[in-house]
Amino acid sequence: MAGESGARGEGVPEADVWSRHIRPVRAGGAAEAIARRLGELIGARMLVAGDRFPSEKALAEMFGVAPMTVRHSMAVLREEGLVETRRGYRGGTYVVEDVLSRMKELVALHPYPADQVEELTAWRQAVSGEASARAARRADAEGHRRLRELAARTHELLPDADGYRTADAAFHLAIAELSGSRRLWEAEQGIQHELTLLLAAHPGGAEARSTPGRLHEPLTRAIVAGDAERARAEFRVHAQATLDMCLLFSRQTPVGE
Repeated sequence: MAGESGARGEGVPEADVWSRHIRPVRAGGAAEAIARRLGELIGARMLVAGDRFPSEKALAEMFGVAPMTVRHSMAVLREEGLVETRRGYRGGTYVVEDVLSRMKELVALHPYPADQVEELTAWRQAVSGEASARAARRADAEGHRRLRELAARTHELLPDADGYRTADAAFHLAIAELSGSRRLWEAEQGIQHELTLLLAAHPGGAEARSTPGRLHEPLTRAIVAGDAERARAEFRVHAQATLDMCLLFSRQTPVGE
């Protein structure tokens, strides 16, 4: 998608993505764990259409495994249709251009029932609500500037479902990073991955996205004001708005569609 990289705002240098988000894995089930982690980075919109992966050798060193293990992991992602390997000039493995369409197809095979959507929301309120409160206590002026820019970016991209999803994920990941907790940050990555899967099936229109989208602003104001409890409460309202939107579209989608 041509606009996906732009939807990330200033973007994250490719080398930084890998150095910050890849850590060694345990030997048992390593190939599956690596495929799951890379898929999560795609789902969290930290890797978008057209992004290139490091070489198998480089990834193997990052994960602390043999190159053959990484080869098996990439084969899993290719089978799922999330990545492709190109030959010749600029050859390598890339996130496919229609990755969100492919994720929609994967979700259609295993749709989210209402109880799982509600459970995800409860998990969001625990993780992202705490991250919002911590960000209110810890964020500095530069963090405030960044949040304001990301909130404005999500508003600009309301008409573009794919661009909005990328910008929305970046906004919430920024809050988690500003919390100062790596555990919350990594948990938020998993949440954004699940939200991408969920919203791929029910993206709604600009009007539907506008309700949770507008709620970025009061959340941002609470964090900038340093009001931890108000930030937690504003996030709770935002999460509920997203839940309401998802449940509405789940009820409207015919079985088997």
